[in-house]
Amino acid sequence: MSAGVGKTAVSIGILRSLFRRGVPCAPFKAVAVVTPDEYAGRSLPPWRRGVVQSCAAAGTVPRWWHNPVVVNLPDARTPVGDLYVRGRRLGRVPVTGADRLDLGALPDRLRRRCQDAVEEGYQRLAGEVPWLLVEGAAGVGDLPPASDLANRILPELAGLPVIVVASARQAGPVDVSGVTDRLPPALRALLLGFVLNRVSDLPAADATAQRLTRASDLPVLARITDAPPPIGYDGSPEKIDAMCEYRASRVDESGLMRLLDALPAAGPGLVEAAR
Repeated sequence: MSAGVGKTAVSIGILRSLFRRGVPCAPFKAVAVVTPDEYAGRSLPPWRRGVVQSCAAAGTVPRWWHNPVVVNLPDARTPVGDLYVRGRRLGRVPVTGADRLDLGALPDRLRRRCQDAVEEGYQRLAGEVPWLLVEGAAGVGDLPPASDLANRILPELAGLPVIVVASARQAGPVDVSGVTDRLPPALRALLLGFVLNRVSDLPAADATAQRLTRASDLPVLARITDAPPPIGYDGSPEKIDAMCEYRASRVDESGLMRLLDALPAAGPGLVEAAR
């Protein structure tokens, strides 16, 4: 529903749960915005840092096709950073908010290169692994539909089932109202429901779940209890691995994996749409 709700945390838990079972899986994030003050992968090149934790959860090494478009900001307060596409720096671009790249604000040449890279990266991974998890960026509806490469363009072309992550701490009445209005019809048709993340107060979470359902006519599929990083988390491989295990245990106990196990396999989607 917005930046900071824990999409990455939920993704990590799902991927590590699959990895534990020996299911070949991989993360895919069309667009990521990274800053030097983030712990994970601090020593890696910027273009590899957007999905370093999710790749660790899946037991794979981050390649450009896991995250084709990355903006590296000099710090969290500066709205202009270096654009990397397919692992190559192509210049400086603005971002309009946390984890949010407005495709419509880019020159035609860069916009096309971003779109091509995302389509190629998705196709490449879809042909490599049977279980692909696509993570969005920022919040759905934060950008004009035609400019939202991560949250709208890719899911609609790929035809993948979509789950919206909401934070139990942040999903107040203002955030919940108009959920349906922010979703274009083609994307809403793909929605399975919500995952309520960072649950610490069960009665309050039940009330939030009811508000989400009333506002959208969609179910709350799982409630995931609060799972902060391990004490002393520093982004080192050992700490990342411990964090992945912790996230997986929270996802498993929520029952979300039983729902995902029952989903039918998605078709080629984006490949056919691109043709």
